[in-house]
Formats: sequence, C-alpha cells, structure tokens
Amino acid sequence: MKIKLTPELCYMAGLFSKSSHKSKNFVSISTTKEELKERFVEIAIKNLMVEPTKIIVGSDEDKSIGFYHSRIAKQLQNVVSRETFIFKKINNFSKSYVAGMFDISGHIRLGNIEISHIKLDDAFMLENLGVHTKGDAVLNTQKFIDLIRDSSIIIKYLNKQMHSPNR
Repeated sequence: MKIKLTPELCYMAGLFSKSSHKSKNFVSISTTKEELKERFVEIAIKNLMVEPTKIIVGSDEDKSIGFYHSRIAKQLQNVVSRETFIFKKINNFSKSYVAGMFDISGHIRLGNIEISHIKLDDAFMLENLGVHTKGDAVLNTQKFIDLIRDSSIIIKYLNKQMHSPNR
C-alpha cells in the first residue's frame, strides 16, 4: 500500500533526506531540539500511523528518535530520490520538504543561512523553487525564509523569540 503524499509526509521526507542514520528500515532523526522531536513523533503517530510503542528514543548522548518501518522508510526514500521531479513548483508539498531539510540540518549564522550537505539534486530542486545556493550556503535568504516560513519549526521558533515581549 502506497502512502498518500501530504505536506506532513513531505516534511518527514525532508528530515529523512538529511538524517545521519541511514539504516534500510529505520526512520530517525538526531537532534537536540525538543520541538523537532515532538513534530517528528506527531507526524509518525498521526499521519503515518506508527504505533507509539514502536518509537525508540535514543540515549542522552545519541539524541536520536526513530522507528523501524520498512514500508514508510521505502516511501520516504522514494520521495527523496525523486525530489527534483516531485518538488518542481512552489506548493505546500515543496515548502514542507524544504522546511524539513532546513529544520534538521540548517543553520543561521550572522544572517547567513546554510543547509549542511546540499547535494546536486538538492541544489537543482531548490533552484526550481527560486532558491539559489552555492555549496551549502543559501544566497537569497529572504526568498528562502518566505518559502519555508509557514512549515519550518525553527523559523517559527525564531519569529516567536524575536517578537516576545521580554526581548
């Protein structure tokens, strides 16, 4: 049975695309960001129908969270391998996918945005969406932020921090 393409599945595929754990049937992320772990679990349970008891939380040193599921892992790998064909236009699917990539491996330093380990396919897909890159650096940061603003947990968190009354 094929999983229907949704913004949530695309977000999970974006996370999966930059995940350091590349076991065949293991879907996981490794992060210190609790908001990201919560979103990962929420999508796994609500959208991908993973049993909560099947979710494995790594040690404090490992910082990983994931689950074994061969069908979901295969579907996510299929989305990642076809990213340049699936995400040709700006829509909720492409915004969610790029947001997932950024949330798991992106960095903002001194106003510059980077996504670690941008592959050639990633760069081509981002170019189709109007985002220019050089190596791991995003060259047109405002366009990039506009693209992922509604889907990225990290951007939402930063916006909340910038607009908090205690600032």
